[in-house]
Amino acid sequence: MAESLESKLDAIMNALASLSHRTAEIEGVMAGLHNDRASGIAPSKAYQPQTSAPEEAVLPSVRQDPVVLQQKEPRVSLPEKFDGTRSKFRGFVNQVRLVTFLQPERYSTEESRVGLVGTLLTGQALSWFAPLFEKRSSILSNFETFLEAFEEAFGEHDKARWATTKIRSLRQGSRSASVYASDFRQLACDINWGEEALVSQFYWGLKDDVKDLLLSLPDPQTLNEAISQAVKCDNRLFQRRQDHYSRATPNPRGNRFYSAAYVKNVETQSETEDMQIDAVRFKPLTVEEKKRRFEQNLCLYCGEAGHKAGDCPKKQKPRTTRLRSTSMQENEDAQPQ
Repeated sequence: MAESLESKLDAIMNALASLSHRTAEIEGVMAGLHNDRASGIAPSKAYQPQTSAPEEAVLPSVRQDPVVLQQKEPRVSLPEKFDGTRSKFRGFVNQVRLVTFLQPERYSTEESRVGLVGTLLTGQALSWFAPLFEKRSSILSNFETFLEAFEEAFGEHDKARWATTKIRSLRQGSRSASVYASDFRQLACDINWGEEALVSQFYWGLKDDVKDLLLSLPDPQTLNEAISQAVKCDNRLFQRRQDHYSRATPNPRGNRFYSAAYVKNVETQSETEDMQIDAVRFKPLTVEEKKRRFEQNLCLYCGEAGHKAGDCPKKQKPRTTRLRSTSMQENEDAQPQ
């Protein structure tokens, strides 16, 4: 009995050793296949099992999916339709070029780019494009040639002279310095002036209060520096005006604040004779009540007989005048010395 058990135990140990050896061989084969894939070398036939062929055929398609997703073109908004207005031509063409740049696959041919422009035309511009499309003009097959003809019809013919005239008469006016600088930059692109001349002309068109603040800053050496300084000064002036307009008139009776427009409105209401006043606010008379007092020769202010609203003994002088004068005095006292 003991010998039988020992023999069975020996058989089990031999089977385990054989299984361990086979496992080590399989792990070696798998490591070799992994190294071959990592180095780009096709696995050898000696180590390639029959079931690996379908798996190898599936792997390339799985790896290519992320690449396809990365090349997806972005969504862009098309520009507004162009009606032939000369001042809008430059911006329209730049927007069309940007769309074709961001979506090169969608507009991969010359005809598709020209077709994009044609779908965005209206008014006089569409009337100009229609004969070219109906006759299948040769310029429709070349995008740049089409844009040259398009510019001759609706663009500026002499950009340098036109830009020089415009930039000399350009002023900031009531606009912000950033808007003025944007218009100035666009005109400066079409003229061959140096930095010193551009800085001088830009400074000339600024508002006087902006120029006054620029006196405390160092002289700019480039147009970008001049624009940056002017925008900062203009923003400070705008903030100062906002602070000045937002100043309120305090109420002497409490901690509430009333604006000057509110005080003026209350004073105007207090001078109206056909209003019924109580301790809180003015109440307008109804049409029926006003008619009744007028027919019975009663006072429109207090409703009693024997006098008119202008001579009513119960009528008090408006207290808003004192409120306004007191508020103005307090504002004057609050001003810095």
